[in-house]
Formats: sequence, structure tokens, C-alpha cells
Amino acid sequence: MPEAVNAQIIDSITQTNVSVLANAPSAAQALTLEAAAYAISLLMINGVSNQYSGSQLANAAMVSTCTEILKAGTLTVTAG
Repeated sequence: MPEAVNAQIIDSITQTNVSVLANAPSAAQALTLEAAAYAISLLMINGVSNQYSGSQLANAAMVSTCTEILKAGTLTVTAG
């Protein structure tokens, strides 16, 4: 014999299900925006890293060039 269920319990379960369904689009949008923000932050980090690497390479090239210029300006005397 089926037992009667209180109407308040049925309403509570229905409201919970509706609440979950209503929150799904906003949760999906939030996850999408979070993924986009993460991707943009990775792009920025890579850009900064590449800029730093390029700066270090430019410094090394300048030092090497200056060294070659200083070497060319010196006289070497050989005994002979």
C-alpha cells in the first residue's frame, strides 16, 4: 500500500531540482571565463619570458661585439 508523501517534501525536492537547473548556465559561463583568463595569463607569462630571453641574448651579443672591438684595437708584438 503506497504511503502518502507530505506536500512540503515534494515542493522542497522540486525547488532543489529547479535551482540546480537554473544555476547550470551561469556555472558553465563562469568556467568558460576562468579558462579564458587562465589562457590569457599564460600568454602574458610567455610574452614576458620571451622578452627577458631576448634581452639576455641582446646583452650577450653586445658583450661579444665589444670584446671583438677591443681585441681588434690591441697590438700584438711577436718576437721574431
